[in-house]
Amino acid sequence: MSLRHSLALVLASAALAAGACAHVENPPGGEVDQAAPVLEETRPDTFAMLRSYVGPVVFSFDEGLSEKGIDTVVTVSPRTSGVVVDKSGNQVRVELRRGWEANRVYKVTLHRGVQDLFGNATQQPRTVVFSTGPEIVRTVATGTLVERTTLQPARGARVEAVHQPDSILYETRPDSVGRWTLEYLPEGTYRVRAYNDTNRDQQLQGYEAQDTATITVTRRDTARARRLALIAPDTTAPKAGTASGEGDRVEVRFDDFLDPAQPLAPAQVTITGADGAAVRIAALRVGPFPEERQDSAAPAAVDTGASRRPQPDTGRAAARPTAPGEPVPSQSLVVRTAQPLAADANYTIVVSGVRNLLGLVGGGTVQLRTARAAPTPPPPAPERADTAARVPAARPPAQPPATPAGAPVGQPPTPAQPTGQPPAPTGQPAVPRPQTAPSPVAQPPRPRR
Repeated sequence: MSLRHSLALVLASAALAAGACAHVENPPGGEVDQAAPVLEETRPDTFAMLRSYVGPVVFSFDEGLSEKGIDTVVTVSPRTSGVVVDKSGNQVRVELRRGWEANRVYKVTLHRGVQDLFGNATQQPRTVVFSTGPEIVRTVATGTLVERTTLQPARGARVEAVHQPDSILYETRPDSVGRWTLEYLPEGTYRVRAYNDTNRDQQLQGYEAQDTATITVTRRDTARARRLALIAPDTTAPKAGTASGEGDRVEVRFDDFLDPAQPLAPAQVTITGADGAAVRIAALRVGPFPEERQDSAAPAAVDTGASRRPQPDTGRAAARPTAPGEPVPSQSLVVRTAQPLAADANYTIVVSGVRNLLGLVGGGTVQLRTARAAPTPPPPAPERADTAARVPAARPPAQPPATPAGAPVGQPPTPAQPTGQPPAPTGQPAVPRPQTAPSPVAQPPRPRR
């Protein structure tokens, strides 16, 4: 046997042996896994005091994990070099490209969203805190994040605190309500920056929505940063684009969000008709007026008279309306005029001195064409005619049956034919049959005197 054939037989035998030892999956139809993966152990142990540490930080779960988005749910604080994340079976391994530095307190966090092979995801963060030298002192810095244009929580942003003396960067993620927390920071002053990492490079880019603040961290108290509101940088002033209007309301739409807290005066808007006549401005604001927002949010109520009836005294005070919240930015400037605009008419609107969310001031000139007047509805029908249409007409009085032709005038009409008798032949008058007189009722004899 040649050497080539011998080698082929050896390889075939190895393949058969490997096939015999292969793992056989359970047949389909079993119970579906709906539980999120559970963390079983970590390496190193949390709050471990080490002189040095080499190798990855390992999170071991009770089942196999999916690689989907695994590198987006990990943060390392402080991030002293690039972060490397690897998934292997039921483990997530986290390393730094230049290794774990000495004399640091590291916090490695797996945020919510670690998935198993069935797509079940964890809902709570898991952390490992360990020291490579210094004492582990729990300091806390916290704050909140919102999107400036909507005032909604900025859930997907990154938060970084840069230590001012050595520029070491500590990082975390906000939770579902936009709250963020950084722990185990060395005491000192930090520049906190938050941003939407749209390209997922873990670096703040000039075009990404962002905000910054400064905090001082001490071990005696929690450092609370002011609320951070993320907005993309901009260098252009807001410019009016289009306008619409009807009645005494005019809406001028801009290419940027306007600051709802800015003071506004009627002199900042002029509205001129085609004949040159100016329309007097009564008021203006960013976004709809409060009564318009309330009317659009709730359906119109139908007055059934119940509100005017006396209500029983329940002993409780009437519920007060909730206090208005922070005004939401808008791209519209709404103007209320002192008198309604004419229908099917042209107007020129000039706006000046309005400020966007970044403090840039602008305005512009736009044209407005009002809609045609709605056709006049027909007048309602008279009330009398409407009432007559709803009341059913009275029935005419019953008329006596007509006298047959040829019957003597003054004779009673022919009685109706009794039920069960055959009808009279066609063309012959109906002759009533003689009726048999009823037999007299026998009277008892009178007694003789």
